[in-house]
Amino acid sequence: MKKFIFLLILLLGFLLRAQETLSGNYLFLLDQGRDMMAVKSIVYDQHLTLIGPHTSLGGVFQGPLWYYLLSVPTFLTGGNPWGGVFLSLLISMATLIVAFLFARKLFGLRVAFVTMFLLAICPEAAAAATYAWNPHPMWLLLTIYIFSFYLLSVGKKKFHFVVWPTIALMFSFQTALGVFIFLSSIIYLALFNLQTIKKKEFLFGLALFTLLFSPQILFDLRHDFLMSKGIIAAFSGSREAGFLSYLGTTFSDHFYNFTVNFNSSFNGLLFSGVAFYLLVFGILLGKKTKLLNVKEHQFVLLCAKLVVLIFALLLFYQQPLRAWFLTGFEVMFLFPLGIIIARFWERSFGKVLLTILFLVTLSIIIPRIYNLYRYPDYGGIAKVKGKLDAIDYIYKDANGKPFNLLAFAPAVYTDPYDYLIRWRSENVYRYMPGKEKEGTLYLLIEPDWSKPWTYKGWLETVVKSGKVISETELPSGLIIQKRADF
Repeated sequence: MKKFIFLLILLLGFLLRAQETLSGNYLFLLDQGRDMMAVKSIVYDQHLTLIGPHTSLGGVFQGPLWYYLLSVPTFLTGGNPWGGVFLSLLISMATLIVAFLFARKLFGLRVAFVTMFLLAICPEAAAAATYAWNPHPMWLLLTIYIFSFYLLSVGKKKFHFVVWPTIALMFSFQTALGVFIFLSSIIYLALFNLQTIKKKEFLFGLALFTLLFSPQILFDLRHDFLMSKGIIAAFSGSREAGFLSYLGTTFSDHFYNFTVNFNSSFNGLLFSGVAFYLLVFGILLGKKTKLLNVKEHQFVLLCAKLVVLIFALLLFYQQPLRAWFLTGFEVMFLFPLGIIIARFWERSFGKVLLTILFLVTLSIIIPRIYNLYRYPDYGGIAKVKGKLDAIDYIYKDANGKPFNLLAFAPAVYTDPYDYLIRWRSENVYRYMPGKEKEGTLYLLIEPDWSKPWTYKGWLETVVKSGKVISETELPSGLIIQKRADF
């Protein structure tokens, strides 16, 4: 029965995550195109790198691990960007299993099942498996971190060898959150468990942290401390309006984003409200009412303290708090809630409340799964099928004759199209079109319907010669224009 429940929850998590991977139609936007062009440079051009994707802070980059991880499925699939989506699904499913194993070891089977179930149906956790994006592995890293840090905080000093390397890896996926996780961890131990950081294992853990962080250090040294300057600028901007005004604006912005992150952990605001009150009850009264034992209350309290510490530290961050900075942070709410719900289940009134919530949850989840597979989203411009259909349309229209091809995107950068054209040309058509404005020229246009003049301006300035032979709008919304007679 226990194995059946485990496999049932695992299957539920898989079904909520796997549609895009199984259908081969997944988001392929600017970030995915950028990443695949970087991976192409590593795999096919043998150009190794010390940095990964850029951040929203000028001069600051993520670590390179995301690119190297993507390189493995890219190489194995002959350059197919589907490999990155499959990798994301594997990481997401691994997160469910790791959460289950940690929770079972620390708090028992019932807590493990509830925690795994909450993570399986979490909308944001499921979404992280549906397309390749560098912040998504944070779900797995934060899961490993929070359980390992708890064990470290209760005296398991060997977990210094897990906590600090795990935090170092975060800098390859979401540097902003990694910085504040690192600082809050140090401060937490200094405030609540000072003896832990006096152990030699702490120094060895930091040594491992430094080793894994060394690519960014080397890059910074080679580029006149470019990243260091960017980070300093983020914390030392102008406060001409006054400190109180600055603090109020920053608090409002960050609190809003924390609230959004909390709500995204659950299926709707109703569930967010119930979750909030359950968490507050567990934190304030869980031990007093004997709902939670000492170990469980310690974990719930640790999560609460870390959330407060991270939020307080973020008040020194003067830039807007982007939603993706908190990718995976939902585990700070989901895991303690899993403990509280599991213990409420042991009480008669709790069984009634939780049964109702469970049935309502299933009434939401089952139709969602049905719609995912019964009515798959073509995705238009956003997903890879629409882009590939446009490229295939051009090759078929050319009918084996040589042609040139230029792409336009509102974001200016055309990495998604550049990569897909290269991959399609090498693996299907065995012909790579040129980019000259001569002969037969195809224009692959991604319109921004809110600003239609963007691509029209491009046509009137960058590509203004040649006779328009035909213009076709595809079902995806992409426009193909064919020109000749230059």
